[in-house]
Amino acid sequence: MKAVLRKTIVPFAAALVICCGLCAVDADAAISNVEQRTQEQIVLYAQDHPTNLARYEESGKSLYGYKITYDEEPLLESPYEAGALSDAELVCALNTVKTIRYIAGISDEVYLSDNYNSLTQASSIVNYANGKLSHTPGMPAGMDYSLASEGITGAKNSNIAWTSWKNNSLKWTIIHGWMDDSDEGNLPVLGHRRWILNPSLGMTGFGSVTGESGTYNAMYIMDKSNPDDSYTGVAWPAANTPVSYFASTSPWSFSVGEEVADTDVVVSLLRARDSKIWTFSKYYSDGEFYVDNQNYGQKGCIIFRPEDIGGYEPGDHFYVVIYIGDEEYSYEVNFFNLDGYFAPAVPDKPTVSLNDMNKPAIEWKPVKNADKYTLYRKSRGGSWTILADDLDDCYYDDASAGKGIRYYYRVTASNIVSGTNYESDFSASTYRTVPLDKPSITSLKATAKKTNYVKWSSVSKATGYEVYRRPAGSTKWTKMKTTSNKYYKNTSAKSGVKYQYRVRAYRTYNGYKVYSSYSSYKSVKTK
Repeated sequence: MKAVLRKTIVPFAAALVICCGLCAVDADAAISNVEQRTQEQIVLYAQDHPTNLARYEESGKSLYGYKITYDEEPLLESPYEAGALSDAELVCALNTVKTIRYIAGISDEVYLSDNYNSLTQASSIVNYANGKLSHTPGMPAGMDYSLASEGITGAKNSNIAWTSWKNNSLKWTIIHGWMDDSDEGNLPVLGHRRWILNPSLGMTGFGSVTGESGTYNAMYIMDKSNPDDSYTGVAWPAANTPVSYFASTSPWSFSVGEEVADTDVVVSLLRARDSKIWTFSKYYSDGEFYVDNQNYGQKGCIIFRPEDIGGYEPGDHFYVVIYIGDEEYSYEVNFFNLDGYFAPAVPDKPTVSLNDMNKPAIEWKPVKNADKYTLYRKSRGGSWTILADDLDDCYYDDASAGKGIRYYYRVTASNIVSGTNYESDFSASTYRTVPLDKPSITSLKATAKKTNYVKWSSVSKATGYEVYRRPAGSTKWTKMKTTSNKYYKNTSAKSGVKYQYRVRAYRTYNGYKVYSSYSSYKSVKTK
């Protein structure tokens, strides 16, 4: 249904009682005609418009090895080739934009253009080659003129982004880059967000190039072919907004669709769970406040970011009242968990033991209504990867675990609804170290005056060995040598003294050491 936001002179306290979604009462003029989507409608829409399943750390890096796919791989050095994203990448990016626009209550009739895909892909390779993000890039040395020209055109007409890490997905860039727009340079205008939410956008395209210099992404936005462009009063966050689409640092925005004087605007924001109120205006603000009338999509964009908000949680409910002169516009915002809407409960922390093969055996308790489980693993100092998915049993033997490495494990439960996978949050993690084999001293001899010679067996995966010595009858061991060899010539022994020797192996992995047990000691009397 379309919810019509109207101007009214209802006092703020009263408005908190009578507001319903994007509806107001006692109205005499229509201001907003955005659609009001329910949470259930948004969930069903997301099921029909799937995006990639990558989950992200706070930094934006994928939690488990996401890799951008191409139909044609870009050539990242002279003479350069733009390459082409796979259909899967393009559809995921398009579905992300369509879902955002659907949530916002404007037309989701946005389609891919082969021409725009080519322009944005070319812009990504041009910026990658230059090593600089720019809407007006220069001609890269060694690049074909036609490719560079296409890239320069694409960059001028696109949202563009760079991240320092490889394989940053377009989905992350759209939601947490362009729609967030919270950095110092973009916050006062929210240009990237407003282009994505521009009602007249009908065709778009996407490009992405990734390599050792990071990831350059692009989305074509200078299109006005959507006939359903009459929406005004576009809000973000919208009436029902997934928490995964709006970060604690994200600014709020409301586009009136016509020029607005910043001196005329006062905004009140109330959080229902604790009745905390933030007020914003040019003269006093409980946070950031801007009004921008430039042609980034719709004019008259009112921007406010509450200080000390502390984040948004599923179930959070907010009331917004915007005064523009003697007019008042009111609406409500509800946050909910889209990604976990039908997800099972979070599994308990798994337990890890060593099986008969000295490999980690991971177990966890079943979760009610879970269809399957996904097991994640990382080595100490490493990154999380999926070790196994589509698991029916609550048990897994990690046969691929390497000796001398500490591994961490965590698990999620999933439920399949209408073909969509709803994954729980991660369980707490637990760890187990796969032990190195213990070395054995194979030979210990007094070979010359004050000299003892010790040899030991090789240990698989060992980086090196430590040799310890003590006088017989002593309890204190002294480390004599760290070596990658499997022998040690001790020339500092005292003649006539009986010594005991032992050895342990170690492995260095991701900058961390894991030690084996000590070998049994052997004794020798020094010549």
